[in-house]
Amino acid sequence: MQKTKILIVDDDPDIRDVLNITLSQEGFEVIEACDGEEGLKFAQTKNPDLVIVDYMMPKLDGRAVCRE
Repeated sequence: MQKTKILIVDDDPDIRDVLNITLSQEGFEVIEACDGEEGLKFAQTKNPDLVIVDYMMPKLDGRAVCRE
C-alpha cells in the first residue's frame, strides 16, 4: 500500500522539522519545501495528497501558492 504523501511548505526549518517528525512517525511520506516557489514546483511535480502551507513566506506567500 502506498503511503499518503504530504508536502510541507514553510520557510522556518524548525517548523518543517517538527511537522516532518510528527507526520513521519504516523506513517506519512513527507516532502519539504523551504519557500513558496519550491512548494509550488513540488506541488505540481510530486503530486502530494495534502499540502500544508505557511501563510507568510519569501518569493510566493501561502495565498499565492494556493491560488496557483
